[in-house]
Amino acid sequence: MSNLLISVSGIRGVVGESFTADVALRYSGAFASYLKTGSVAIGGDTRRTGPMIKAACIAGLLGGGRDVVDIGVCPTPTVELAVKEGGFAGGIAVTASHNPDQYNALKLIGPDGLFLSEKQGNRVKEIYEKNLMKNVDWAHVGSLTADTSWVDIHIQRILGLDIISPDQIKSAGLKAVIDCGGGAAIAMAEKFFSALGIEFELIHSERSGMFPRGPEPVPENLNDLCAAVKKADADIGLAFDPDADRLALVSDLAEPLGEEYTLALGARYILSQERGPMAVNLSSSLMNEFVAGEAGVKLYRTKVGERNVTERLKKSICIVGGEGNGGLIYPKLHYGRDAFMAAAVILQYLAVSRKKISRLAVELPGYVMLKRKIGVTRRMVESKIRVLEKKFPGGRIDKADGIRISGDGWWVQIRASNTEPIARIMSEASDIAKAESLISAAGSVFKKK
Repeated sequence: MSNLLISVSGIRGVVGESFTADVALRYSGAFASYLKTGSVAIGGDTRRTGPMIKAACIAGLLGGGRDVVDIGVCPTPTVELAVKEGGFAGGIAVTASHNPDQYNALKLIGPDGLFLSEKQGNRVKEIYEKNLMKNVDWAHVGSLTADTSWVDIHIQRILGLDIISPDQIKSAGLKAVIDCGGGAAIAMAEKFFSALGIEFELIHSERSGMFPRGPEPVPENLNDLCAAVKKADADIGLAFDPDADRLALVSDLAEPLGEEYTLALGARYILSQERGPMAVNLSSSLMNEFVAGEAGVKLYRTKVGERNVTERLKKSICIVGGEGNGGLIYPKLHYGRDAFMAAAVILQYLAVSRKKISRLAVELPGYVMLKRKIGVTRRMVESKIRVLEKKFPGGRIDKADGIRISGDGWWVQIRASNTEPIARIMSEASDIAKAESLISAAGSVFKKK
């Protein structure tokens, strides 16, 4: 578990093992050497190792001759927005996102406000591995300044979207419980939900350097939020991951809906206001086919990874997209998953529809999605693709991201993770027995005989 992972999702590892201050120093120096002329924005989440890793990154950037603007503890989408609007040469979000406390990571952002592409990321990796960093002399070391205004700007940009009406949301009299997860959402939640005019309470909103619950906003980590929603008789519960690019929902019945509903419901509302194509990754729910079909628009599927989705969004001029892990993307704001934007969209949907979130959820087709992790490498997954094909005769094969095999109303996928040294097996079907059988059949290929 201590391997250093370098992928389209950035560079990450266990701090003190594979990921050290020296690695952060050198990798940020490689990033400084890769970027074109200009300053670099840096922000990050609340984890205990953040100040150390951020300091190392700042040193690497300054040593590469870059001026650095520290925008503080903030969501990753705030860093993306800052780079896009602030004219920065690039940005770094110091966060391991949904990974546990012992992890940290660097998410590298290009001048367009997007995560680096695979090709761009490979160039930074090459500079790092071949030690090609260009360090400047003492007279050309960069300068460090701070600017913590970007959270406020981020809030203004969301509230200013045509699809969001704070007045409508306020008039609906909604009550919400917000689970900040001890992460970067803390920096923005109080101001944001106050500006939307809803009644709300925050939980897990103290910065301790350690996460008070499992950092990934999956149902098994949302017991506290479910209890708080029930106690408050709230209309909805909203749960953030550590860097606030992913949002999960708890219904008015105090039941976790699962992350997939954030994308499907958010896209459904947006497509009710604007017409155009949609793009999601191959691991996202079949609910998205329903949403696109209902709106009469084309749905594109991509490899997992925010950058892969954004490339399709840009290429096909899509209206909306994202990833089923709770990551909604609305290009008119910026090309990145944004949990606060998603929260505003869901609240707007409640206000306009005058329906409970539990009612909106059951309007979508019911599927069961299962996710498992297995301790195998990317190479092992690739070596078993032909065997997997034979396991599901007649299934439609997609090898864009690991292997995904699908039929009418079902699919199963095995792919190496971008963020952990594991492989993921996922399935979806109309009932749990079918979903379990798909997982079992796929997983059996990797069992030792």
